[in-house]
Amino acid sequence: MSYLNTQVVKTNTSAALLSAIGSAKPEEIDTLWAILKYKEIGIYRKVKCISSVLGLSFEKVVTELPKDDSGRILDYKTRHLIHDTLIENS
Repeated sequence: MSYLNTQVVKTNTSAALLSAIGSAKPEEIDTLWAILKYKEIGIYRKVKCISSVLGLSFEKVVTELPKDDSGRILDYKTRHLIHDTLIENS
């Protein structure tokens, strides 16, 4: 049995984050794209920066993001959640 088959994934949707992106100004959207595409930092720091730009509580946003069974933020799912929302609002 592979690791992926045994991994439990919690897939909450960050309503606060998605709502804030939906009502972001064009300059904020551009800033979020730049943060998301920057390869030198991980998803945790990206979400922290995005939360700051949007004036959101980082702690609240983190609780609503997709996580694995050990509570770590899932990079792929979180990046795609943000990416898809940015596409819809660009």
